[in-house]
Amino acid sequence: MKKLISLLIALILLTAVAGCTGGQQQTVSHRGELSVAYDRESTKELLAYFQANQDCIVTGVLLDAETDYEALPTKASVALLKDEAVAEQLRAAGWTETENWTDAQKKTNGDTFGFIVLTAPDRTDSAKKAEKLLTDWLVGDGAYEKTITTASGGCSCKRTQTTVTYTSDAPELFKSGQFSD
Repeated sequence: MKKLISLLIALILLTAVAGCTGGQQQTVSHRGELSVAYDRESTKELLAYFQANQDCIVTGVLLDAETDYEALPTKASVALLKDEAVAEQLRAAGWTETENWTDAQKKTNGDTFGFIVLTAPDRTDSAKKAEKLLTDWLVGDGAYEKTITTASGGCSCKRTQTTVTYTSDAPELFKSGQFSD
């Protein structure tokens, strides 16, 4: 009898726990996905930082001597470059200067990271939006809000939503020298 009561209590507790957690499916969405070609190893680290702090998935392609510039648009939609010779090869393959920056943003980029930002021909709309996230972040203008939901209280399943604003810290990163060559 004791075993039956113990089994019944355990079953009730498991049902209560399942009831609290049931129906709480969490979906993860990101602000965008971006594929970036770059010519410096330190840029890869900067892009990883951008991905982690700006909720945008980044796939990187390091440009080297064996890069096929004609096929590159199938692998990357934007390029962050330091070498003018590499930029010229991309321009010859149809890449163009980014349209996303204002004159003030171009000046800020020149004073900080100094990237040459080129965009691939025939980009998708989602790639254009993700590119804008990157270029705004690079010059310190990027900001976004995200709602974070936390659950607490055991079986009471209390949910609290908090809105957090994330802003670009790229200019401070430049000043720190953390991602310099």
